[in-house]
Amino acid sequence: MCTLLATVGMNRGHAVLNREKAATPQFVGRETVSERNTSTQGDTPMSLLAQQTTTDTQTNVSNTTPMAEARPSVLLSVHNEFSSVEAVWRRFENTADCFAFQTFDFLETWYQHIGSRSDIDLQIVVAWGTRAKPLMILPFGIEQSGSLRKLTWLGNEINDYNGPLLAPNFVDHVAPGDFPGLWKDIQSVLPAHDVVELMRQPAMIDGQANPFLELDTQLNASGAHMTTLGDDFDAYYDTKRKAKAKRHFRSRRKKLEEMGETVYVHPETDADIAASLDNLIQLKSDALNAMGAKDFLAQPGYADFYKALTVKSGEESIAHVSHMEVAGEYVAGNWGLVHKGRFYYLLASYNGPKFGRLAPGVQALVETMRWAVEKGATTFDFTIGDERYKDEWCETQIDLHDHLAATSLRGSLVLLKSRAFLALKRKIKQTPVLWDNFSKLRTKLLAK
Repeated sequence: MCTLLATVGMNRGHAVLNREKAATPQFVGRETVSERNTSTQGDTPMSLLAQQTTTDTQTNVSNTTPMAEARPSVLLSVHNEFSSVEAVWRRFENTADCFAFQTFDFLETWYQHIGSRSDIDLQIVVAWGTRAKPLMILPFGIEQSGSLRKLTWLGNEINDYNGPLLAPNFVDHVAPGDFPGLWKDIQSVLPAHDVVELMRQPAMIDGQANPFLELDTQLNASGAHMTTLGDDFDAYYDTKRKAKAKRHFRSRRKKLEEMGETVYVHPETDADIAASLDNLIQLKSDALNAMGAKDFLAQPGYADFYKALTVKSGEESIAHVSHMEVAGEYVAGNWGLVHKGRFYYLLASYNGPKFGRLAPGVQALVETMRWAVEKGATTFDFTIGDERYKDEWCETQIDLHDHLAATSLRGSLVLLKSRAFLALKRKIKQTPVLWDNFSKLRTKLLAK
């Protein structure tokens, strides 16, 4: 593991770092610390700050410019192992604005079971303020595909939302409009890559603007949907469901109960959690195959990821699985994340062939929403995807944004194809008649 350190001069939006020895004293060189494990007591760059040069000038700015008029410098460290940044990351995520997908447990578990199977180099960037406090963590990786090297968010293929972890006072150090300059500095300390592909980024991260939207972006093919639960589920439910829908719900529940004891289960032991997930994953895979969609759960490591994260969560319960049983038989279930008052509804399925006419998926959804309220969640996030059923529950819809850029000729050629494909994908998904016809054709040709 190698931790890279560089000082960034944010006062004028220019880099004050270099990849080789500086030719003139106005540039501050970076320092490389071999085999430094920052998960110990020295997990801030305080001792390193004492070593760095305090010069922060440019040739086009007078050396007499008072330092008090400059913005604070930003120190960048790049980590190639989770262990080297674990202590900092865990503390920072407690107060930072971030999504559940960027928590340490989520991404470290993803890497252990999925990411490590691919050719990806960890490039986790931490931006520090002048008082050795983290300002931002960027969980990056560089994927190698043939001769192409692509900079992406870690967990890119499984995360519904991507973005940085931001300190509450981030804008005090990087003012609106300054991020493109900092981004150039960040890229200059990363290994060479051909393409930057940062997908599915919301405009807001909690209550803070996502600085990556200051870069060139385009809309993702899909939006995301969420609803505010409040602290009284019954009151919420009354506002969302019409009388006819409530009657159907009660009638179907009664028919389920007539088939046998109907219970909703929140498994607690490792064995029960694994069994619940095995059933859910099987039903979800069956549903995906029936639609002709890609069965991502069949890929190596995916099932193990869901199980490991749920078991690892323990009492903190960042990951949660639950299911409905009728006469002891698994009928429907779901898996999601709980983080900072938000429940992320991510994986759900039900036994359609036997129980589909009784809509057990809706029964399981309602039970999960009720449980989320009991656990203090005020937001129920249906996340990415524009399925029509979400309109029945959600009053909030958000756009997701993709940042695509090339840093080499090879990357430019690849990006032309990527942009065309993504534009077509969005056109199809956002045009109901096209999406319906595409879905029918996919099922006809690819269903198993």
